[in-house]
Amino acid sequence: MDDSGYPIIIDQKYCPNKLCTAKGDSSRVTVKDVTFKNITGTSSTPEAVSLLCSDKKPCEGVTMSDVKIEYSGKNNKTMAVCTNVKVTATGVDKANACAA
Repeated sequence: MDDSGYPIIIDQKYCPNKLCTAKGDSSRVTVKDVTFKNITGTSSTPEAVSLLCSDKKPCEGVTMSDVKIEYSGKNNKTMAVCTNVKVTATGVDKANACAA
C-alpha cells in the first residue's frame, strides 16, 4: 500500500450519512476468522489499524501476520485503534498490533 488512508479497517459501527439508530451499536453481523497477512507500505493517517467491533457481536479470530505499515507523515509513527476485538499478532509492530 502506498499512502493509504486507514489501510487496515473493520468498522461494525459504520454509519453512512448519520442515519443510524440513537443506540449507535446495532450491528447484527458477526465478523470472525479474518486474517491480515503480508501487508506493507505507508498510511496517510496515523491510525494504520482501525478495528472497531460491536460490543454485542465482538470480532473473533482476527489475526495479523507480518504487517509493517508506517505513517507517511512527519514522525512515521502509526497506531492501532481497537475496540471489542482480540487480535493474535506475529511479526507486527506493537503499535499496530491491538495489544492489550
